[in-house]
Amino acid sequence: MERIYNIGNTIIDFEKVRAIKLNNYNNLGKTNILEIEYFARIEYSRNPFTNEIEKNEIVDIIKKEYPDFETAQLNQISIEESWNEYLKNKNNDKF
Repeated sequence: MERIYNIGNTIIDFEKVRAIKLNNYNNLGKTNILEIEYFARIEYSRNPFTNEIEKNEIVDIIKKEYPDFETAQLNQISIEESWNEYLKNKNNDKF
């Protein structure tokens, strides 16, 4: 199983995926947004005002809105199945 996955012009790096969620509602109503959350990464930068190095934790999230819940759910299932297959193959390669 490949590490990089492409679905509907969305590129996903399975090595970095932490969670896959389908948000069907928010405070504005129905949304049908599929979210792929990556593990946090650390970035260091120099604060120009204090001249000190600061550590920042960044969580990248890919969001893709679909026209209806069924399409969003089908894509979620497809991505989750491929992600699980990737993880299974990755764990089998270790042994």
